[in-house]
Amino acid sequence: MSTFNNSDRINPIYTWPVIIIAIILFWPVGIYLIYKRTQINRKTILTTGKGVRIASYVCFFMIFCGIVSFVDRGWDLSDIVLALFFLVAGVVLFMTSKKLSVKAEKYRKYIAIVINGGECNLVRIAEIANLTVREVREDIDDMISSGYFQGAYIDERENELVIPSQKPNNEYYKPNVVVCKCCGARNIVKGSVGRCEYCDSPI
Repeated sequence: MSTFNNSDRINPIYTWPVIIIAIILFWPVGIYLIYKRTQINRKTILTTGKGVRIASYVCFFMIFCGIVSFVDRGWDLSDIVLALFFLVAGVVLFMTSKKLSVKAEKYRKYIAIVINGGECNLVRIAEIANLTVREVREDIDDMISSGYFQGAYIDERENELVIPSQKPNNEYYKPNVVVCKCCGARNIVKGSVGRCEYCDSPI
């Protein structure tokens, strides 16, 4: 069951419509809002990459519209500066989206291995993910601090991830297992509506 609560919701100022408007008006502010969004709720990294990429496309579209307009009335220095302004913003956002998407895909793989596959040994996780044990340890540590594996820790002696058991107290309780569409993790949900325990997405 998700431990999500209303206090974890994203402030309206960090929603994508506001971020995109900020990018159009003055893109450094938009970049800052994206950074704050990922810091306030770091679980949003699984979905932020797509939003950042869309924002980069908005910048490229602004350049295209500007070029069409400039062709009709001619170019001047301010037009060139504006085009470069959005070009830099678009490139920065696109590169950021690629980095976030790669990280999100790696996190989804860890969730699939640990939560769905039940594998907690770091050496085995590294073998399955085709990564070094050091990389896995650093990534898992980051995921724990970001709230993906709540209450979990790495047992240094056994070299494995320890996740608290979440067995229901009522022996007659029949769990409703729902697979998160965002990260792929299996969640036990009471009722018809809930949020993923591992990425906070609605399920």
